Amino acid sequence: MKMAGLLDIIRIPDSGATLFSFATDLIPGTVRDRPNRFLVNVDMEGKNIPCHLHDPGRLRELIFPGNKVLVRETKGIKTSHSVTASRDNDEWVLTDTRIHSEIASRFLPPNTRKEVAIGNHRIDFQWEDTLIEVKGCTMLVGETATFPDAPTKRGREHIEILRQHVSSGGRSALFILAFRKSAKCFIPNSNTDPEFSKEFYKALNDGVEVFIPRLSFENGNILFQGAIDVCGP
Repeated sequence: MKMAGLLDIIRIPDSGATLFSFATDLIPGTVRDRPNRFLVNVDMEGKNIPCHLHDPGRLRELIFPGNKVLVRETKGIKTSHSVTASRDNDEWVLTDTRIHSEIASRFLPPNTRKEVAIGNHRIDFQWEDTLIEVKGCTMLVGETATFPDAPTKRGREHIEILRQHVSSGGRSALFILAFRKSAKCFIPNSNTDPEFSKEFYKALNDGVEVFIPRLSFENGNILFQGAIDVCGP
């Protein structure tokens, strides 16, 4: 079915529908430390296992010593496992951005092009004359999902590309995957990146459409829990 007010190409599944399932076992562990942005040492049954973290965010509320995580076996140059999800209160939160494209594609026609080169950048999807960029949101403040949790020049440039495409007569959409089942609405994180926030609202005013699916992580599955809006009066 369609959701009123969104791009015609978007298809909205039933609430609770599975959008992605991990084929490999997810192994529980506990964070020991995070030596750098992409490496997390995880305690699994008393053994320290270096794990890849495929998320450039700070994730301070998710990746910290003592917090519970789920990891899976992956093939890497320096690691044999990847952090897949982290615990926050009563929910697991996806912490692997490699899955974002697979999730977003479930809302799009099967003939949608992926990884489209626009100048020196790549936009996640293109369907006919519509550009679609995807961002993953893991941060929750109260009942508000917010992005980014670290300054993102790349994110600002992506939104600028979407705006320019609209001004040239095309259509653009920004997908924000909110990996928080209790999120009621979304706002850009102006405290962390005020320039991204400004660019986001410019994009809204210029006709870039925004789709914010709310997602939960349950038993190794990513489930659709309805769409939310941008917070406002």
